[in-house]
Amino acid sequence: MAEVRGKFINLAGGLMSLYPEYLAVADRSLFLRIGKHWNELEPEGWYDTSLFELLMQAYAKASPTGEKALITLGRKVYPTIKKTVGLPDRLKTPLDFIKYEAEGFLANHRGPGVRPRRFIKVVDREVIVEAPAPGYSEKLYLGVFQGLLEMCGVKTGCVVQTKSREQGDSTAEFRITW
Repeated sequence: MAEVRGKFINLAGGLMSLYPEYLAVADRSLFLRIGKHWNELEPEGWYDTSLFELLMQAYAKASPTGEKALITLGRKVYPTIKKTVGLPDRLKTPLDFIKYEAEGFLANHRGPGVRPRRFIKVVDREVIVEAPAPGYSEKLYLGVFQGLLEMCGVKTGCVVQTKSREQGDSTAEFRITW
């Protein structure tokens, strides 16, 4: 099974603190499975991606925005990485950040089902990238890519999911423009 760093499960739990009754239910399930609460996970430790999905879906269920909450969660992924392990100084442009996301994905995931990003199109102000999620909702990546653009100060960027395994496609694909 694929694994993800604990900091992302911690992030989802932290966002769910706005909905304590939903967090308590999800945290109880987490504890029954691994004997730790969401806020006891090692940020750089490895945990089954199904645990991340558990908290992601509980967050989406609790939030008045529903599955859009997963986009909100995704937008906070790279600020979390910046806070926990930092980002390279070499990242300056949106394209730098998008290409770095491919590296960051592999640094924060491991195991079966983890597939490297595949860039289909890379031109000035447009990227199409294949980015399937290993065991959790791909909607997270809409927010991840939006958050990267925001970190670069891009206010008019657009991220569209053009293929979705959740909708029956063989892969997940995103078109990012700015």
